Amino acid sequence: MTTMPPRNEESQDFPVSPLLNSTVDDLLAQIEHEAKCRRREARALRRRIRRQRRKVQPLHLRVVRTSSTIASAGLALIGAVAFAASGIMFLLGDVVTAKSLLALASAAWSGAAGVVVLSRR
Repeated sequence: MTTMPPRNEESQDFPVSPLLNSTVDDLLAQIEHEAKCRRREARALRRRIRRQRRKVQPLHLRVVRTSSTIASAGLALIGAVAFAASGIMFLLGDVVTAKSLLALASAAWSGAAGVVVLSRR
């Protein structure tokens, strides 16, 4: 509160607008804070809608989603093991087996990527 210049020994209090007391930086900080809060609320709402959709999904869709996740992880693991074995075989001098294992690793990784892409449809 500020006071007006005294008139007849009396002063009047009047409210000061918050816009007049704040600087441009304060206003920008407040706007950024409000924008962050709105984005957080929107993200939470989208997450809640997505979770609700998952709850409502039929059983066969949940089975497909779970099995595709397991298949993708399994193929990625097989690819990693085959790649490591390929490197070991190459160091031991068995180039033919190393090539075969490298082909197996690339096929497994491609399959894992394909499962992920096709399961999102």
